[in-house]
Amino acid sequence: MRAPSDSDPRLAARLSRLLLVGLSLAVLLLLTGVVLTLVKPGVPVSVSSLGGLPGALVALEPGGFFDLGLLVLLATPAARVVALLVAFARRRLWLFSGVSLIVLVVLALSLFLGLRGA
Repeated sequence: MRAPSDSDPRLAARLSRLLLVGLSLAVLLLLTGVVLTLVKPGVPVSVSSLGGLPGALVALEPGGFFDLGLLVLLATPAARVVALLVAFARRRLWLFSGVSLIVLVVLALSLFLGLRGA
């Protein structure tokens, strides 16, 4: 059985665009971090927590851009799963919606356990 996203060119184009935008944004943020590292060689290149991320970005610390770029890179596939879940639910394709929901729950549980253990 073929996945519905394979047979719908509009959905496939939207998902492709979502992945391209996420990857492009992540690369842009990481490159910004590289440039800032070269411009400010003595500044630390890591942020200690998610709470410190906004302050690091405002202060133009390279670590803030590296960390945000990695977060965007990691969140991009999860955003694709959310988009698929919505698309499948709108079409009342409950099997595919259920599988997407299970994948999303596993991703959320992994994030929760990873943050709790850190």
